Amino acid sequence: MTEKKRLPEQIASHTYRQAISAERRAGAQRGPSPARKSETSRDVVRYERRSLQRVVTVPQSDPSVAWNDFAQRQQQRRQARSRPQKYSESAPRTLAQTGVRASSGRIRAVRPSLQPASPIPARSGRRAIRRGFLWKLLSFFALAIVLALGVNFALTSNAFRIEQVNVLGTHNEALKHTIQRMGMQGQNIFLISVASLTDRIQALPLVASASLSKQLPNQLAVTVVERTPVLLWQTAQGTYSVDNQGVVIAPLSETAGAEHLSTVVVLTAQSVGQGAQKGLGVRPGTRLNAADIAFAEEVFARVPAMLGITTFGLQYDGTMYASTSDDSGGVNGKGAYILASSDGWKAYLGSAYDANPLDNRLIELQQILALAQKEQLNLATIDVRYGLRPVYTLKS
Repeated sequence: MTEKKRLPEQIASHTYRQAISAERRAGAQRGPSPARKSETSRDVVRYERRSLQRVVTVPQSDPSVAWNDFAQRQQQRRQARSRPQKYSESAPRTLAQTGVRASSGRIRAVRPSLQPASPIPARSGRRAIRRGFLWKLLSFFALAIVLALGVNFALTSNAFRIEQVNVLGTHNEALKHTIQRMGMQGQNIFLISVASLTDRIQALPLVASASLSKQLPNQLAVTVVERTPVLLWQTAQGTYSVDNQGVVIAPLSETAGAEHLSTVVVLTAQSVGQGAQKGLGVRPGTRLNAADIAFAEEVFARVPAMLGITTFGLQYDGTMYASTSDDSGGVNGKGAYILASSDGWKAYLGSAYDANPLDNRLIELQQILALAQKEQLNLATIDVRYGLRPVYTLKS
């Protein structure tokens, strides 16, 4: 406290000394002329500002005086505490203050409350937790209602019913109409089964593979790959085109480019394939043995190259044995192919299940034809199904 009181004295006791030369001091005693009075005063002030030196003096403090002041303050505080406290008499509140008539004495003011009193303190976190749980519950129910309304709109609205089916990958108008008439129009695009529809489309004889995609809001795109016929299969029921997998595609009249295909003539009612074994005959969708179809293609390709024969027919006999080691060819559908020449002879080539390769059989056939031409033989049949033991017969 003493130091705070003496702070102004310290500030006031600061003195400043001016470093002024003797000539200026003498001139200042004589007094300057009126003309140079203002100029001299400015120079002196400028010089004094540059040359002033600050001198600080620290006064000497008496610790005993400071301790006496502190002791006096402590004594005053103790005296103030020891004095008896004075209380003012309480007066009853008026009707304007409380809104209730006071009978006597002091009455608590009644304040209107917008919410009922809660036993939970305002600082407790239970109320906030309960409020957060209620908001989450209400948000969940609101979201569920919105989702239910959205699903109901998507499943019942006419905007999501299929109106157009686009068939891509084919120029066959009959195939396009067949796919478009499978009952897809009018169905809900979200409820339609892509897998089942794809299986139905792939079950068509003309279709090798298919893929289906949805185009919101009301269109379907069907991409198909058509089967390519490799030869014609002529039976008692009619002539049909067949692909390299042995699937009967369509009748001859509905096959494009059939004039460029080779024909296999079936001699017996029994034919190769699953449908023939069940007695259903050959029709579009029937699956023949793919190995037999591949063997027939190879015959049509190798005979002109190795034998030089361009005009011939190829027949299939399902009742003939394919080899001497297996006599179940007719039962299992493994018959024999017969090469019918324009010269009137027939060559039994066997089937694709023989151990002897086709090239070896054609080489044996070539040598027999060369021998018959050399010796002027009138051949009737040639059988090359027995490997190294070919057999031929002559016309009588």
